[in-house]
Amino acid sequence: MKHLNRIAAAVAFIATTFLFSACGGGSFTDPRDGQKYKTVKIGDQVWMAENLKYKGGAKLVSETGAYYTWDSALVACPDGWRLPSKEELESAIADTNIKSSWSSTEKTDFSLRAYEKDEDELTTAAKTDGRHVLCIQGDREKQHRIQEVNGYKVVRIGNQIWMADNLTIITPNSICYLDDESECSSGRFYPFSEAINVCPEGWHLPSKSEAAKFINKLIKENGRIKTTHGYYVSKDEKFEDSWGDAVLWTSTYGFVMRDREHFNPEIWEGRVFIKSENWKLAVRCIADTEDKKEE
Repeated sequence: MKHLNRIAAAVAFIATTFLFSACGGGSFTDPRDGQKYKTVKIGDQVWMAENLKYKGGAKLVSETGAYYTWDSALVACPDGWRLPSKEELESAIADTNIKSSWSSTEKTDFSLRAYEKDEDELTTAAKTDGRHVLCIQGDREKQHRIQEVNGYKVVRIGNQIWMADNLTIITPNSICYLDDESECSSGRFYPFSEAINVCPEGWHLPSKSEAAKFINKLIKENGRIKTTHGYYVSKDEKFEDSWGDAVLWTSTYGFVMRDREHFNPEIWEGRVFIKSENWKLAVRCIADTEDKKEE
C-alpha cells in the first residue's frame, strides 16, 4: 500500500510540474517603465498574460492596458518580445488568458486591415483603430509589409496604396517612350480619354487631392519613388522634357511629382499644371480601399 502511495505521489508531482510548465506562472518587468507583467506558457511559447501598458506610441492607456494602432503595435513590445503572428493568435484562441490582441499579420488586400483576436474569435480591424497588445517572447522580426497585390507591385504612402510602377496596359492610343517598344516596361503614355478608365479592377485614377496627399507624404518622409523619364507627349505627338518632373494623370488632368533631389516644396507641392486633355501622360493607379472617401 505504501508502495502505491509513493507511486501516486510521484505521478502527482510530475503532473503538477507539467501543468506549471504548460500554463505559466512567471513574470517579466519591462525595463522601459518598470511595469511588471505575469507570463503564461502556451505550448512552447511564453506570452504576457496581461495587456501591454507601455505609453510610448499608445493612443490611450487605461487600467486594462494601452490601446495601439497597428503600426504602433508592431514596435510596442520591449526588447526580447514581439507581436504574435496571426497563426500564433489562432493557436491561442482557446486560452482564456488571451482576451484580445493585435497580430503582426495584415490582410493581403486593399482594406488596410490587420488580424486581431477578439475574445474567442480571430477577426480583423482597421489599422487606425486602437487595440490591446499581448507580446510573445522572441526577437522582433522585420515586418514585411504588403509589396504586391494582384500581380502589381505596390507602395504605401500613409493610408494610400499606389502602384509602384507606371501602368503598362496597352490601349489603342497609348505610346511608349520615343515610340520604342523596348521602353514599354517603364510605362506607357495615355491620352486623358483612355487614362480615365485604364486602371484595372480594384484601382482608379487618383483625384487631385489624392495626388496632393501622395506628394506631401513623400516630402515629409524625405521619400522618393521611381518615375518614368520625366517626359510627356504633347498634343502634336512630340516628347517634351519635363525637367526631371514625373508628370502623371489625375482624374482632373495632370499633376507634377518632383524628383526629391530637386524638390522645392514652396513652389511645387502638390501642384497641378496640365490643363489640356490632348496631352499623353503616364498613369499611376491608386487602390480602391474601404477608407477611400468620395470627393
